[in-house]
Amino acid sequence: MADTRDPDAFADEDPRKSISAAPSFEEYLKQRDAGASSAEIAAPAAAAAAPAAASGGGGGGGDLASTLKDLQGPGQVWGDLGIAEGFEENDLKGYENFGKFAAAMESTGVAAELGAGPYTIFAPTDPTLESYETLRGPITADIVKMHIVPGKIASADVPTATLDSLNGPLVYRYAVRKHFVNDAIIGEKTFGPYDDYPMDVECSNGIIHSVGLCFAFY
Repeated sequence: MADTRDPDAFADEDPRKSISAAPSFEEYLKQRDAGASSAEIAAPAAAAAAPAAASGGGGGGGDLASTLKDLQGPGQVWGDLGIAEGFEENDLKGYENFGKFAAAMESTGVAAELGAGPYTIFAPTDPTLESYETLRGPITADIVKMHIVPGKIASADVPTATLDSLNGPLVYRYAVRKHFVNDAIIGEKTFGPYDDYPMDVECSNGIIHSVGLCFAFY
């Protein structure tokens, strides 16, 4: 018997047999918090052929390293831990930014090695690198290079692109209606109405996509 718990979307000649792509749980929560009606939330979502670019992805024309220093990351809510602190679960706790990765690019010498580019950086957030340091050790030049791919690759092109980083090939896969590179979700959504992980951030020498998992964990 076929597994129908989470079927892929497809269009049949008979529309009664077609299956529309449903919004993810994170997307549902954002629609709900934005005041969407029940009909709007239940409306069929467009099939996810490629990760959607997050809004507000302009990088202002700076280079990759300088843009990462000031780039605002995803907004995170308190969740159940906020109740004891006097917050609602859906209240904003803060933003996960990219200062640690920018600093690692400088301290390891990788930033100085980059030429005119362009490059694509899959930038891990600060808490992501803190978790790696706690569990695995320091962020080395090889780890930084693993997140940098020569060439400018838009998020929509990630599924078909050759992902050869400065420290070897990366692995793309599509599963559970999400796009992954080395087990990190590309185009990750946050819970609540706050900013998602920034994608397609334009820079003078490339483009930035943010991720919530260090590629070296893969």
